[in-house]
Amino acid sequence: MKSLMSFLLGIVLTVIGAALFLMNIHISNFTFFYRYNGTNVTALLLLAMCIMFVIYVVYPNIITGGILGIIFLLFVISVIMSMKFYVRHITALEMVIILATFFGGIGLVIRGLVHSKDEFGSGNGTGRGSM
Repeated sequence: MKSLMSFLLGIVLTVIGAALFLMNIHISNFTFFYRYNGTNVTALLLLAMCIMFVIYVVYPNIITGGILGIIFLLFVISVIMSMKFYVRHITALEMVIILATFFGGIGLVIRGLVHSKDEFGSGNGTGRGSM
């Protein structure tokens, strides 16, 4: 029960830390299309994604679905790369609070997961170290 509470508290703290961090991010110069050496990468990925979607509708199998998923992931990455992110001016105290809640929450989640394995495995003789 203690590990479950640690896990849930860790999730809450991680979400709060991530929300505090994202509230201090400023996005400027957003253009939908990412360019690399004069080539519009996002437009090419969008075209490839549309073609693969048609192919997936005609031949719905795991290979075409996987290729469509990879192209979609590359498309999302190219849109993110076209953005300019800036962290607004924050004090050191705010930064410490953000980092402490985020990484403290991650630590509690990991602790809850590790200790939950020990709690369930030690009582019935099937846990670690039993023969």
